[in-house]
Amino acid sequence: MYKLQVLLCLVILASTTAFVPASPLSRPAFALRANDGVERGVSIDQDGKSNVWAIEPKEELESKSGAEKAKGALLAVGGLGAFGAAAFAVLTNLPDPNQF
Repeated sequence: MYKLQVLLCLVILASTTAFVPASPLSRPAFALRANDGVERGVSIDQDGKSNVWAIEPKEELESKSGAEKAKGALLAVGGLGAFGAAAFAVLTNLPDPNQF
């Protein structure tokens, strides 16, 4: 039984390909492309010359006002304070473990 287990382990180890690079036959021969309808910042002239331009990122606008941010911060500080007060009350009223 022991020899069978060793043989099985050796067969499993011999069949692994964890650290072997993929063969060229298993790789796709074409490059994957994104949507062709999306403008990517590249065009080709009538002369066949390529033009490349920068696509600027979209601006992010803040949706919350300063008052809403302050209200959220006060709520967070108040919740933390309430949790601390509750934890203090519970921990100071625990029974003495030396009594048992």
